Amino acid sequence: MSKKKIWESIDQNSQMLTKMARDIWEYPEVSLEEVHASKLQAKVLEDAQFNVTLGLKGLPTGIVAEYGSGKPIIGILGEYDALESLSQDSVPERKIRVEGGHGHGCGHNLLGTGGVGAAIAIKEAIERGDLHGTIRYYGCPAEEELVGKLFMLRDGYFDNCDALLYWHPGANNTPWRVPCLASTSIVFTFKGITAHAPQAHLGRSALDAVELMNVGANYLREHLPREVMFHYSILGNGIAPNTVPDICQSWYMMRAPERSYLDEAFPRLVDVAKGAAMMTGTALENVEVLGGGNDMVMNQTLADLFVENMDELGGPSFTEEDYAFAKQLSDQFTPEQKLWGAKAFQIPPEYYDKVLLDKIVPTSDVKILPISGDADPSWVFPFGAFFAATWPIGVFTHTWQATACTGSSIGMHGMLFASKTLAGACYDLMSNEALLSKVKKEFKDLNLDYKCNISADAVPRKVKLK
Repeated sequence: MSKKKIWESIDQNSQMLTKMARDIWEYPEVSLEEVHASKLQAKVLEDAQFNVTLGLKGLPTGIVAEYGSGKPIIGILGEYDALESLSQDSVPERKIRVEGGHGHGCGHNLLGTGGVGAAIAIKEAIERGDLHGTIRYYGCPAEEELVGKLFMLRDGYFDNCDALLYWHPGANNTPWRVPCLASTSIVFTFKGITAHAPQAHLGRSALDAVELMNVGANYLREHLPREVMFHYSILGNGIAPNTVPDICQSWYMMRAPERSYLDEAFPRLVDVAKGAAMMTGTALENVEVLGGGNDMVMNQTLADLFVENMDELGGPSFTEEDYAFAKQLSDQFTPEQKLWGAKAFQIPPEYYDKVLLDKIVPTSDVKILPISGDADPSWVFPFGAFFAATWPIGVFTHTWQATACTGSSIGMHGMLFASKTLAGACYDLMSNEALLSKVKKEFKDLNLDYKCNISADAVPRKVKLK
């Protein structure tokens, strides 16, 4: 057996993988609408002789692709949803591709494709007889709305996995050793009475209720632990200003370092909504929890394994053109902006003067990652994750700069490095029984008590911003 063959497979498939990542980048689709991306990945995996299911319960763009038989079962998690209003060409200056269009400002075009590449490489090793067991690729929709993995876990799609592996685009090459933020996504719906604006006294404005709720929520911040954050958008009512609106909604995302913080804060936010309804004579018609996640539980044995594979690989293979592109972007940031970007991705001070990180950072002193996701599978199965550099230091996720990089050669080279890191870790877990046992023992010793935060009859739903 040779891990080198695994990595050679990814090199041989690099043109196919970069084409797939670019194709998904050029057709960005937001959460629960990833039709093109999911079909493309499913087709590639079917052609590679995986047993592919496209379309899961409530998730028509979800994928489970499997090859092999028996234990161990190693899962690789992928994503492919884009972000609204981040259309950008793959150039180092602001250039919108499609006015009002979407963009891959979180790099999920790379994230899922890198996972596909790793899964195919492991499949080929199983086919050769070099490895034994089962490799699964999970195409997880709607990560940006904190939905996909939560429902897939509830509905049993991860059952029997021995470990789950994941990576995310970023500015650093480093494992995730600390938790990310717990989160909850909620829509509050208010119902009022329509009226002609000059006779507004006959109506009851649902928009007034939403606005008063948001004011009350901002006052509530002072009386919650400072670690609790929430952000909101007003969903449109579709009525001109000469009519009192009878329906309006406010969409909240709450975040905190631990689920217990949100369990205490959530009913207080609901009370604010009830008060807004009372003040306006409207009804709080519905409080709908769309999704969310617990704080992510990281497996340190898997983190060490990612570092070992990164060190063997030696870092991403960036070109002179990549460094030039990165410098053009980096030169647009102030020193303070670049510093904040470095800290966000756990980059140590000794690398602050670099533009594009090609080194491996095995650990950091960060206590929590200032991000959140649908992280619940990490409470049920051993879970490992890492960042790979796909944009320069100073670039944040959810920006046009990130979108530019995820469609560029920088993003592609970072993705291929990530794909090899995932494949190398899979190889080690499937060929070293003692290593996998250590991973599973570490997880078991945590003695976690998992609670799903969505109901048994909840269904994934796309929120429309009007």
